[in-house]
Amino acid sequence: MLFINRLKIPKWDKITVEHYQYINEINESDMDELDKVLYIITFLANSTEAVINKISLKTLNRLQKALKNRMEGLTKKGSSCDKIKGYRFNYDISKVTLGQYIEVQHFAGQGQIENLHLIAASICKKGKEDHVTRSEAVHKLPFLKVLWNVVRFLEEFKKLNEGYKGLFGVEDTEEDEYKPLTNGFNEKYGWIHSAKKVAEFEGLTLEQAFELPIIQALNDLSYLKALQEYENEISKRQLKEYS
Repeated sequence: MLFINRLKIPKWDKITVEHYQYINEINESDMDELDKVLYIITFLANSTEAVINKISLKTLNRLQKALKNRMEGLTKKGSSCDKIKGYRFNYDISKVTLGQYIEVQHFAGQGQIENLHLIAASICKKGKEDHVTRSEAVHKLPFLKVLWNVVRFLEEFKKLNEGYKGLFGVEDTEEDEYKPLTNGFNEKYGWIHSAKKVAEFEGLTLEQAFELPIIQALNDLSYLKALQEYENEISKRQLKEYS
């Protein structure tokens, strides 16, 4: 009984990105609400179903209350910190490359919580670690601190996208926020197509284009889009003249 009495829900600084993604997976499942709570408590308390099934109602209520307090604390979205265990996060959108921008577009569009570690890995650095190594490390970092950084970056990201609405070719809705610039093109390859257009325009390889500042790349795409529209209009006028 002594071990059971020591069951507790850890504080947010002990709950990692990986932990919360698992909790989110449980919450998104189709099991009933009571089972969700029990599974989350079992997981966070680092316990087993057998142990949880034997605890007293008083202990269960204490754990449920602690879990509720943790979830309510989630609205704080962490605390201001641009460096976590050696990983420094960037919010200066002008320093974001086309490659990083494409990564964030893709990962965020597939689910911000599910891909939180991948988004974070795209906007943080530590030495010469590659994206895979960073994303694996981010999995072990405190969830709220990582969330704060990602939310802050996505706010800047959204402002940037709003400045290039005409380039997206989609309506201004939450669902369309992370769609590729090439309206009507296969979503799987749309951003590769855009990057290739930038590379051709700049006279660079595709790899070099991925390293261009995002503002420069978006300005290139805006110019190319306007040029295409102008050339299409000229073609239409010429067809009318000969018809």
